[in-house]
Amino acid sequence: MGIEPLRRGARAAAVTAVALAATVAGAHPVSARPQLRHHGIDVRISRSGIRAPRHHQCGNVTFQAHTSDRRGRQLQLFRPKRGVRPRRVLEDLVNAVSSDPRTAAAGIHAVRGDAEPLGGAFVTRGVPVEFTESITAGWVYLLDLTAFRRHPGPDAEVEALRLHGPCRYGQLRRTPTGRVLAVDTDAGPRFRPQDVDNAHGTFLVRNISTEIHEMQIQRVRHGTTDAELARYFDALAHGPVSGRSPFTGEPSGLGAIAPGRTVLVHPRHLRRGTYALLCFVPDDGGGAPHAFLGMHSVVRLRD
Repeated sequence: MGIEPLRRGARAAAVTAVALAATVAGAHPVSARPQLRHHGIDVRISRSGIRAPRHHQCGNVTFQAHTSDRRGRQLQLFRPKRGVRPRRVLEDLVNAVSSDPRTAAAGIHAVRGDAEPLGGAFVTRGVPVEFTESITAGWVYLLDLTAFRRHPGPDAEVEALRLHGPCRYGQLRRTPTGRVLAVDTDAGPRFRPQDVDNAHGTFLVRNISTEIHEMQIQRVRHGTTDAELARYFDALAHGPVSGRSPFTGEPSGLGAIAPGRTVLVHPRHLRRGTYALLCFVPDDGGGAPHAFLGMHSVVRLRD
């Protein structure tokens, strides 16, 4: 699938609003007079847990994720499907984070059937992340995936957030400077980035594939290529890798989103340099992380 040129300014704002609203199933119609109020949910993640509001209005919702942990944290949002309890989703995730590929494949396949991943953020103490998406009324659950990976279990602590109506799909505070599609190809899942070149930019991420994907943004050494990343992951799949890692910093970016979802993500305070877009969600066929299957893309960010 080709990617049409991305226009900036007013057209970009309109495209963004339509793309976000189009992800909503059964939402209230967009008002003829858009609400201009900016809706933000401040989420703070630390070793002691997640702090976030318990209630908020549905519609185009912005999450602002921060952490005081110098090693960084990963926030993940999900909504169980009708009739599914959060505990069942956590049971699926226990398998999805397994180091055994077959178990991980079965787990991520079960997650896709039982819940809708709504994104999240990879945050470090110096790099908060803001992301905006359209979410209908109902319960949403916030999980510290960093803590969950260390101690996976169906009784893991989650924060419940109730989004209530009427939903508001007004003007967005930010417009995209670039966009990234997550797509299926004959060679496996891939990123298709366009105009992802601004260290202070905002990126429209669309998952048009059949699987769950995330979009980490991680700094790599100057001159790193996708071919070098492919060789690195090929070697890593067979055990520890000797020599220098191509990665030089902690990840930022967007957590896992379900097929069909669109999210506007703004990783704040990135610096100019070379970065890689990465997805480490396990493949629901063989269980290997998608980056090991070629889902990585080197981008160069400027000020």
